[in-house]
Amino acid sequence: MELHSFLRHILLPSLQGRGRGVGLLLLLLLFLSSCEPQLPDGVMSESKMEEVLYDYHVAQAMSEVSTEPGKTIDFQRYELQEAVLRKHGITQAEFDSSMVFYCSDLDRMNRLYQHLSERLDRDAEALGASLGSGDIYAGLTADGDTANVWSGRQLFAIRNRSGENLRSWYIPCDSTWLPGDDLLFRFQTQSYARDGYYSIYVTMVVSYDNDSVRARTMQFTARTSSELRINNPEGWVARGVSGFFYIPADNDPQRLCIDILNRISLIRFHKSQQWRDRLNKPDSVQTDTLQADTLAVTSSRSAGAITLDSLDHRRSPMEFRNQQDVEQKIKVVKEKPYQIPKRRKPNQQQRRKR
Repeated sequence: MELHSFLRHILLPSLQGRGRGVGLLLLLLLFLSSCEPQLPDGVMSESKMEEVLYDYHVAQAMSEVSTEPGKTIDFQRYELQEAVLRKHGITQAEFDSSMVFYCSDLDRMNRLYQHLSERLDRDAEALGASLGSGDIYAGLTADGDTANVWSGRQLFAIRNRSGENLRSWYIPCDSTWLPGDDLLFRFQTQSYARDGYYSIYVTMVVSYDNDSVRARTMQFTARTSSELRINNPEGWVARGVSGFFYIPADNDPQRLCIDILNRISLIRFHKSQQWRDRLNKPDSVQTDTLQADTLAVTSSRSAGAITLDSLDHRRSPMEFRNQQDVEQKIKVVKEKPYQIPKRRKPNQQQRRKR
């Protein structure tokens, strides 16, 4: 029976009798409480989980800011984690089981982290931190020259188990994307590891309308804000943006690692109109200067100017030579034949000398 029907036909008439009305009201409360989903054994409630995670985040931040003399960062982090567990009266196994349960329901985890982030921001601002001015992209929408075009989930949870160590995403591009748009992928990471820390591999891939592809992959280990950027100096138009979060699989039950990626945004930057105008301007180097047939250029005898004849007919070398301005008559001068000079006979005086 539906709840509205139950209230109308059973509860309201029974309120006419005071004794019966109180009893039925108690039954209704029991009925509504029985409809709530029951948590598995060893899993904390959502409110308690939020309190534990709040102290866990504070402890992680304290371990990374400063360390006591004679202690390493890992040892101090372990001490602070143990202090959080003792404060809330839970074991490491209960904390791990609760993390696995909430990570299996991303809607529940997203709601939990939304409350947790707002609480951490309020406490940080109360201590004097100016969070709003530190993030220049916090108030961006999907419109404008600089816009947050992320339309996927705000939270991804992965852990080092086969089948749960990869989360992918895809953002299609519409007509608001312009040539030369640059992209900045931003997110925050939080890691929960029982033994050490695992590297997170994040990849962003941009496909363009000319079938070109650009990709960027980075490795992260720090629990802080991280960024991937892909520039577009050629002026291509993006067709789609995809990517994934990945952590190496390790099925050892003693080596549990869960990574939370939240506050995700994809910032798109339009190029200026002047830049796009220069991109669309034709290049003078591409002009074909060899379209005219140089063999069809002849001299005009009447005007003395160079004209272009029809390109349909290509002249032969003989025709081209016959149309040149050359001397038609050649005067040939016959050279006189060469004569060998005669040898003169010696006279009588020359004979006597001999």
